[in-house]
Amino acid sequence: MKNFLVVLILFYYCCAFGQNHITINNIQVKGNIITKYEVIERELSFNKGESYSVPILEKKMQESTENLQNLELFNFINIQRDKNTILITVIERWYFWPYPIIEISERNFNTWWNEFKTNHYSDFSRLNYGIFFNWENFRGRNELLQFKIRRGFKEHYLFSYQLPYFNKKKTIGINTNLELFRRKKTFYNTLQNELIYYEETENYTSKDYSINIEFLYRKNLHKKHKLKFYYFQSIISDSITTINPNYLSNSQNSGSYFKTGYQFTNEHRDYTIYPLNGYFIELEASKYFNGSSPVENFELKLTGEKYLEPKERVFLGTSFKFKLSSENQMPYFSQEGFGFIDYVRGYEHYVIDGQQFWLSKTALKYAIIEKTNFDIPYVKMKQFKKSHYSIYLGIFSDMGYIYDYPNTKTNLMDSQLLWGKGVALDYVTYYDKILRIEYSINHLGEKGVFLHFSNPFGSKK
Repeated sequence: MKNFLVVLILFYYCCAFGQNHITINNIQVKGNIITKYEVIERELSFNKGESYSVPILEKKMQESTENLQNLELFNFINIQRDKNTILITVIERWYFWPYPIIEISERNFNTWWNEFKTNHYSDFSRLNYGIFFNWENFRGRNELLQFKIRRGFKEHYLFSYQLPYFNKKKTIGINTNLELFRRKKTFYNTLQNELIYYEETENYTSKDYSINIEFLYRKNLHKKHKLKFYYFQSIISDSITTINPNYLSNSQNSGSYFKTGYQFTNEHRDYTIYPLNGYFIELEASKYFNGSSPVENFELKLTGEKYLEPKERVFLGTSFKFKLSSENQMPYFSQEGFGFIDYVRGYEHYVIDGQQFWLSKTALKYAIIEKTNFDIPYVKMKQFKKSHYSIYLGIFSDMGYIYDYPNTKTNLMDSQLLWGKGVALDYVTYYDKILRIEYSINHLGEKGVFLHFSNPFGSKK
């Protein structure tokens, strides 16, 4: 009788397991004409031959959709289950972009427009032009090949190659790029939180060379490790060395330094271009070494982001970032504070130098139009025919503090609390295009409308 009860209990649990769990017998992928199956398989949270409960499998299907979306290889992704088969349907993007460059050469649109207006709308010198070859998903393996020739106000020559993996386990990759910048008009100092330029009509006033190599290790879907090796050299005119001896800090017209670093990222955002749910953590430690300039500081950066949907169509996002440096006195060309990649909204017109800072950003927004798919009439190419868009209205508040040494009182926004707040209207569409229109007020009471074309929190990947 006792053995009979044991058999009955085991039979019951086996039946219950069979009813509540699904074994994946097959994974089918459709629409990947160029992309190799292994690239898609690498992003899946579920595996063929394994069993999952229905809620767990649905969660893994959603997670896999987000992982594939963050590859930036597909315009649309759909993962469905048909009994014991998982069907993945993708619409690939257009991957080869030989497009012309016509762009403004400023930190943001508003800075360029103010300069353009000051010169009676007639000075087009701060424009760049050229051609950019951008080959995404090269060979169908999510490789990226880039080649740029850009002339104009700020010349830029670039060769870049990114290989996400090259070993059998698909865990180790490499990124590398070579760059040259040349300028006839170079900013050499910051005064009253504005960049001061030196210009020569015939000669280049600065030439910057850089070599960057990164080794990647990605053991699982969310965590990535990078070892970075970087070399930078700047050659400037004698006049810049004279008017700002701290530019290179070596009494010469050529300066250089090396940098090695380690970066760890933990990526759980639903869409890295414009996240609405999930979180992101990044830690980076770097050591600078002397070249021909005295750059030898240790630097630590930490970034955290959190996104959630507290109510239907209402989204809350917040981020915090800080940077610490072991050295206070640094050459001008080797430091970067607020006003470039990192900035407090409402202070787009200013450059705020400093070796150490913290930056907090918060945004609350409402989806006026949730993600809406539509077909573009008269377009037959499937890479462009089907599009999507969404519109968000929100409010934001940014705060930051930056420390600059030595503080000579010529840049009055150093070592004080910066606070910008306002309202924003964001437009998001396919091919990761974003338009942000923001009305901001800073702690000085200055108001303005600012245009941006990227994620306000700044951490793409």
